[in-house]
Amino acid sequence: MSTLKAINAQVTGSQEGPDAIPLTLKPGDVVHVQHAHPDRPGYVWAEDGQLSAGWMPLDLVDMNSGTPRARAEYCSAELTVEPGDTVRLIWEDPAHGACWCEDRHSERGWIRNEHLKFEPES
Repeated sequence: MSTLKAINAQVTGSQEGPDAIPLTLKPGDVVHVQHAHPDRPGYVWAEDGQLSAGWMPLDLVDMNSGTPRARAEYCSAELTVEPGDTVRLIWEDPAHGACWCEDRHSERGWIRNEHLKFEPES
């Protein structure tokens, strides 16, 4: 029987998550698109019309129905990390250049790929 091994990554750059309750969407949920990300093409600030907001890939928003709606499940939580932190990779989203990770406090969220260096397998 083989054992699954956690994939860890070293954080190489600072990232600060937005000061907002993360946006959590299911397919078909209404999305209020606000503005484009200043340095991440294809990302927009989105809100649910209640309390939640965050950055999300625009391609996950269906803009053709008259009312923008989520195309897929999505959570906008981003981890606040500093160089030298170690995180555990849970899921990689190569289409959007980010990984869903867990930090040492068991907090989960996105980290941009350019801020991660994967540890070699032993």
